[in-house]
Amino acid sequence: MTNRLICGVSALALLAAPAFAQTCTEFNEAPMLAERVAAGELPPVAERVPSEPLVVDVAEQIGVYGGEMVDTTLGNRLAEFRHYGYEPPVRWSVDGGEVVPNVFKGWDVNDDATEYTFYLRAGMKWSDGEDFTADDILFWWEHVETNTDIQSAPRGFFTVDGENATVTKVDDYTVSFAWSKPNGLFLENLATSYGVRVVQFAEHYHSQFIKALNEDGVAQMMADANSDDYQQWWRANVGSYGQQSEYADPNRPFVQAWVPAGEESFLGKERFSFHRNPYYFKVDAACNQLPYIDTRTWVLVQDQEVQLAKTLSGEIDISRVNISTPANRGVMFQNMEAGDYRFVAANSADMNVADLRFPFYYPSDEQKAEIYRNKDFRIGLSHAIDREELIDVIFLGQGQPHQIAPRPDSPLYDETLATQYTAYDVDLANAHLDKVLPEKDAEGFRLRPDNGERFTVVVDVNNEFKSDWGDMMELIEGYWEAVGIDTVLNVVSDAVSVARRSDPDRDVFLWLAENGSGRLPLLAPGELMPRTGPWEEFYTSGGSAGVEPPAAVLRAYELQDAIGGLFGAAQLEAWNEYVAIVTEEFPKIGIALPAGNYRAVRNRLKNVPEPLLEGWLYPGIAPANFSTFYIEE
Repeated sequence: MTNRLICGVSALALLAAPAFAQTCTEFNEAPMLAERVAAGELPPVAERVPSEPLVVDVAEQIGVYGGEMVDTTLGNRLAEFRHYGYEPPVRWSVDGGEVVPNVFKGWDVNDDATEYTFYLRAGMKWSDGEDFTADDILFWWEHVETNTDIQSAPRGFFTVDGENATVTKVDDYTVSFAWSKPNGLFLENLATSYGVRVVQFAEHYHSQFIKALNEDGVAQMMADANSDDYQQWWRANVGSYGQQSEYADPNRPFVQAWVPAGEESFLGKERFSFHRNPYYFKVDAACNQLPYIDTRTWVLVQDQEVQLAKTLSGEIDISRVNISTPANRGVMFQNMEAGDYRFVAANSADMNVADLRFPFYYPSDEQKAEIYRNKDFRIGLSHAIDREELIDVIFLGQGQPHQIAPRPDSPLYDETLATQYTAYDVDLANAHLDKVLPEKDAEGFRLRPDNGERFTVVVDVNNEFKSDWGDMMELIEGYWEAVGIDTVLNVVSDAVSVARRSDPDRDVFLWLAENGSGRLPLLAPGELMPRTGPWEEFYTSGGSAGVEPPAAVLRAYELQDAIGGLFGAAQLEAWNEYVAIVTEEFPKIGIALPAGNYRAVRNRLKNVPEPLLEGWLYPGIAPANFSTFYIEE
């Protein structure tokens, strides 16, 4: 028996869109494509869309064709393109509440979630006009995802308890994924941005880059690139999700609404454009092939003040998340009329505005590591933070005190985990810190027990990623020094911050706590307790390497890995046990629940849904259906 009840969607609702699409006997297309059809450069639109195209609901009204949408890019990594490239096999609904069809038109799941059968769209094409079929899925699995010449192992959600999926072509438009044990979160994982990898590799094009299929050809391409490392060459020239080369080949076939234009890579360019995909597989309810907008253009802006200025002047169609902060709301409001834009609410799917992660191992300074591992030290620092004042000053009153925990609107919300140690209490903070660092110097700063020097906490602050983090950490620096903890803020670039993330000799790492809405916490349990250093080595090696962690931490690691392979009540039971351990261990400090987020959207840009939803595994605002946005000149 199979089950079509996915996230509360019945089989009837799931198949409603394809059934409606079949009522289209004719399709409309963009004038620029009609001209190419008339010139004999393209087949008619009815031959370019699948027999069952995906019908997409619009937020406001049926749009008009044409125009150029302008965005900004920081120029570092292509996760920024979650404003663009979100086209996975299945996807999140606009509100993030359910998984809905996308490239795959539907699916069946057996009763114990050990087998998923997916149905592709007959007649769907790659952007170069070649058929998109189950053979492309098999090619990706056999020659990319499981190819150890390219990467060490498939992404985690394709394995269950160490067992890779068995991927089978049932027919040209049907493919199945199966395991001997349940994979209870497979659909949700496919709906994340990481699911895009499944539909990124066209067999007819990418076969040339596979060493086992084209040994001489690959050897010549590597020689031409002066490379002798196949994996490095692949990452630099072909790439998968999140790598710089992902969209850098203008000849590469895609399924996205806009594709690279011209004959050169966009890398290094200050301004570049992608043009509409003439074979895009989506239409609106009036049988108009999407997208409405002709061209997507990105402007390289690495300075946040310049990025803000371009938004204020109306040069950018939709502001980026890093400048759409409460601190900038005032200046954006003042320039709203001059810049000809409006505010659109953008609710956050994140657990916290900040995630202060402590190193439990510090190879060059074992004394420092011992102090960071002490729970009383972390509790003391947490009680020392005046979150109410911080929220008022930095986030303009938007938010509430909150630790790293699922959001209150999530069915996985746990009040104890979310609120413990959030009270501002200097006496209580000092009481906990006195248990760890009781000695102080003449200025009241706490001293190391090994050499009598000040114990100093260094925090890397990535102001490029979040422009308000610098001001936030200056307040926290004051709070911590008031209870005797010498604090140094090390302002670093986004590139340096990312590079130092895995540095073993790094103090406090500041990041976001993401994936807090709905069932997203189940997809990323590591948000609550990260796994790094010798404890992680011990766990992953089965005890043959690293350092044995405390029994509770070891059990937490086991539960992290088990949750995705469980189903129903067993999954919830494992989650609750895991939350109990995290609550007791208190490994990280949070500040506040994100609230009051927004985007500045030019008034000419229509069909932008409100509210938008921001997140990571719910990728940015990408599920908002960019292909339905249109420009009203």
